[in-house]
Amino acid sequence: MVNENKKILVVDDELSVATAHRALLEKLGHSVIAETDSRRVLNILKDVQPHLVLLDIEMPFLTGLDLLQKIKVSFPQTGVIMATVVNDIQKAVRAIKDGAFNYLLKPLSEHRLSQVVNSYFQTHDGQEGTVTEYPGFITKSPVFTEVFRRIRSFAQAGVDVFIEGETGTGKDLVAQLIHNLAASPKGQYVPVNVASVSAQLFESELFGHKRGSFTGALSDHEGYFGLASKGSLFLDEIGEISLDQQAKLLRVLQSRDYRRVGETESRKLDSRVISATNKDLLAEIEQKRFRGDLYYRLTSHTLVLPPLRERKGDVEALSNYFFKKYRSQYGRPLESISPDVIEVLNDYSFPGNVRELEGLISCAVLLEQNPCLSLESFPRAIHQKQAPVELDLKSAKVRSITRALDSCSNNQTKAAKLLGVARGTLNRWIQELRSEGHTL
Repeated sequence: MVNENKKILVVDDELSVATAHRALLEKLGHSVIAETDSRRVLNILKDVQPHLVLLDIEMPFLTGLDLLQKIKVSFPQTGVIMATVVNDIQKAVRAIKDGAFNYLLKPLSEHRLSQVVNSYFQTHDGQEGTVTEYPGFITKSPVFTEVFRRIRSFAQAGVDVFIEGETGTGKDLVAQLIHNLAASPKGQYVPVNVASVSAQLFESELFGHKRGSFTGALSDHEGYFGLASKGSLFLDEIGEISLDQQAKLLRVLQSRDYRRVGETESRKLDSRVISATNKDLLAEIEQKRFRGDLYYRLTSHTLVLPPLRERKGDVEALSNYFFKKYRSQYGRPLESISPDVIEVLNDYSFPGNVRELEGLISCAVLLEQNPCLSLESFPRAIHQKQAPVELDLKSAKVRSITRALDSCSNNQTKAAKLLGVARGTLNRWIQELRSEGHTL
């Protein structure tokens, strides 16, 4: 079997539990290492390179959730299954959102352990469409060739990177990949949704503060820039911050130094800054909502992520991956996906991209009552028959773009907004259609 004789690391601070878990896995035919000190796990992962980690949630020194985050950043190709007690199920669910494959309740059942471990290896071994050079990506689409070339070049050069793409296209995944592929020794990968940082605490949260520098500053605070020292700071939703916040960020990016609130001494900015947005920042500049100087500072090295509807073959590959993943997580006795489901999903536009597809498959797997995942388990809007449309889709696309450009006086930024796509996407469409002889 494909899942036999795999290397698995068991991590539990109780020796008796770690030993019992190792015995169960060895009985299933795997090569197992047991570890009780969470502080040694990352070194073991580096030296042994196990395929899978069975990780306890509650441990001293480094909790299972803390360790999971470090594993997903430094060893993204290594799978993680959490082991927990009933009282910590909420933490286990959070762990799945953070990248764990599944969770198991203690004391472990041999049958359930075998089921989940086998499901993990069946999902990940020989996964059709997986780009093995870039762990975490599942794609067949040739449009990613240029994206991966840029990721590799930017990562090795150590430059700041700007990621543009619609919601759900995987900007955080790309940011993590850039961090993992860096040539120099790495510090932490620190993701920050800047839209969630309050305006009053923006400087304190990003740059840090000194104890007593303001009311409520009861201790020194490192700040995100400090946490990301010699690593990567990912500033997501950069288009949401105010003009005042933009000015403060611009000063730091220009000078490559910053000061914590309450201090006079400057600190060196020695981390890579990766920023991302699903907004058209050029349109935001025209509306006086985003600074042009910050835009050009951020976008020297840009990646544009294609939406799922432009990734030929990826809907089926991703659907199969998510089907196996959630079949295991929910313990559902499903065997396959109906071809009708794949056909309908291929015709759907996916405004929420990969994130939307994952949500649809997750919900459908949970609801399905038959061995084969069917259309009845998907929202009606996904598989309703549409009214007849023009057969010549290419001509329809040309006409739509032409009308949008005409109504916006050939302003591509405004036309892209009217069409509901990123400006980079519209520009790529125009170049492709012109190369095919269409007049735009």
